[in-house]
Amino acid sequence: MKRILLTGFEPFGDQVINPSERLANKLSRTVNGIDQLILPVNFDSAFQTLQKHFESSGSFDVIVMLGQAAGRRHICLERFAHNWMENRKADKTNPVVPAQRILENQPDAVMTSLPVESLRDSLNTWLENDPVSVSLSAGNYVCNNLYFKVLTNIKNTPAVFIHVPLLPEQLKDGETFPTMEFDTQLLVLTAILETLKK
Repeated sequence: MKRILLTGFEPFGDQVINPSERLANKLSRTVNGIDQLILPVNFDSAFQTLQKHFESSGSFDVIVMLGQAAGRRHICLERFAHNWMENRKADKTNPVVPAQRILENQPDAVMTSLPVESLRDSLNTWLENDPVSVSLSAGNYVCNNLYFKVLTNIKNTPAVFIHVPLLPEQLKDGETFPTMEFDTQLLVLTAILETLKK
């Protein structure tokens, strides 16, 4: 049985919930072979925390990173990590970061070695409403930053970043972002992890 390192993020901004944290905590109790780790939403310490845990906990066969993405309707498998970061407005965990490369002397983008298209297709054949899609951009914030650093620094372990929609209870009055129920997200992520363990 393969061993998977599964990460989620703490709540950030004015949110008190992060579905990636809830999913990682739940999945570590319901899927065998999962070692979960909750990361700070910080450009520097997110990867540092993951790398330290990875190096001290023995070998993993796969790394799966989860993060929330307001505006996404689907569970999104990120095909690429881009060598670009930006934070236009300071928040509780990160200062303003002007647009810049994450790592010098590295490519503009790195692609996951996992077959995200075939994974999407196989899952959508039996899951209702085609809840899984493949995304070409993980954004410019901490999610993409973490993904790029993992793919460029931990090259011998397959890794993928997965963005999940907001939960209905995260919406404030008047907000109209797409949402997905926790139980639906849990079902999809369980199927993804079980597939990656084969």
